[in-house]
Amino acid sequence: MFQCIGVMTGNSMDAVDVIYTRFDGDKMEDICAASQPVPAELSGRFRSLKQRLAQNGGNIEQIAQDREFNFSALHDDYVKIVAETINTMISQNRINPHDVDLIGFHGQTCAHCPPSIARSKNPRDIYILQIGSGQMLADLTGIPVAYDFRSDDLMNLGEAAPLAPVHNKHIAADLKTKCIFPVAFCNGGNTGNISVVSENRQSRREELFGWDVGPFNHFSDHLCRTELNTAYDAYGCFGARGQINNNLLRRLFDTAVITKNGENFLYRRPPRSSDPAWYRIIPELTDPSLQIFDRLRTVQYFSAYIFAYSLRFLPENIFKPRYFLLFGGGWKNPLVTSDFRSLLTGRAPILPEHQEIFSKIQFPEAVVEWSDKFKYNSQYMEARIFADMAKCCLTREPFSYPGTTGCRTPTVGGIIARPGGSDNRRWSRAAKGWADKAC
Repeated sequence: MFQCIGVMTGNSMDAVDVIYTRFDGDKMEDICAASQPVPAELSGRFRSLKQRLAQNGGNIEQIAQDREFNFSALHDDYVKIVAETINTMISQNRINPHDVDLIGFHGQTCAHCPPSIARSKNPRDIYILQIGSGQMLADLTGIPVAYDFRSDDLMNLGEAAPLAPVHNKHIAADLKTKCIFPVAFCNGGNTGNISVVSENRQSRREELFGWDVGPFNHFSDHLCRTELNTAYDAYGCFGARGQINNNLLRRLFDTAVITKNGENFLYRRPPRSSDPAWYRIIPELTDPSLQIFDRLRTVQYFSAYIFAYSLRFLPENIFKPRYFLLFGGGWKNPLVTSDFRSLLTGRAPILPEHQEIFSKIQFPEAVVEWSDKFKYNSQYMEARIFADMAKCCLTREPFSYPGTTGCRTPTVGGIIARPGGSDNRRWSRAAKGWADKAC
């Protein structure tokens, strides 16, 4: 039996989520959880960092040497708020830190150029940059920390994402005993991703699939921040005042998710992972001639639309998922949730050019519910992934496979930093330039 803490701060950078989970064989049980808002000032500094990285090709070493930017202060402020959230949860729930086997720390992803984006399997062309010192977090909490989970997969020529599918497979094993199967796990954060656990129609062998869908909260949150002076559209209050504009919907689909190679990401087959650096704020998105509420409502529909559209990539020889478990803050917007349900069950408007695709996707019997209904806390689903990864790091179990990330062989992720150790890394091993250092 293992007891691990999982930590997640997503691309939205709105909160630190932590969860304490017990793993006993194939069973997992959440013991307690906590969340702490990230100050807007800190989130803003991370957005500035990501902009600089997009401009300099992901070179974190160059930025770290820029005294004006003060990367060290940004890094330390980030790790401190993560440690504070963990320590508060431990204190409030009277947990003995010595009972915690490991903390799974995701860190903050700031740049991502996997093989699918680089269009190359050459190690010199690919990288993943996550910020966060496992050593500093171990010292501040007094608990060993597993971190830098994505580097191992990328160095094994995988996409370094998504990591959710294997955790979702572990949950699906429990759900299957309750006849909740086949099942899809739908994460709605700044970026959306999906995992599907199903069976082959002929062999009845269980199969696992997973991929990044693309932008989810990204465009909605941008419009809210820049035009409505709020961080996000709480409960769809603003979007409900608008109408879906098909011309804008089409332009978003055709031009708003373009890789640095000029490809439309939405057409790319899995394994695939996306990067907010190439979610484009197209001119039509900020055109004042279209009312802000109509633009907001349209991007919210777009989030659900591309999520459903991506189901086209499931092989035809597997059973369609019947159950869709939702987690992630984006689904708290009831408009998006309702749109997704309507798109799956064939009751929503479709662009004419996508009619044939959606006719194959639609499943009138689809059940779309929050994962909480099935006793898996939706708010902390992503954080639990990294508690699970920490456990698998200890037991040396692979957490990515050729079918989920495109890696060459099943890959164990993460390295461990212990309190009082000497690991001075502040970013991931597979940051830009890693291959040259490995030579």
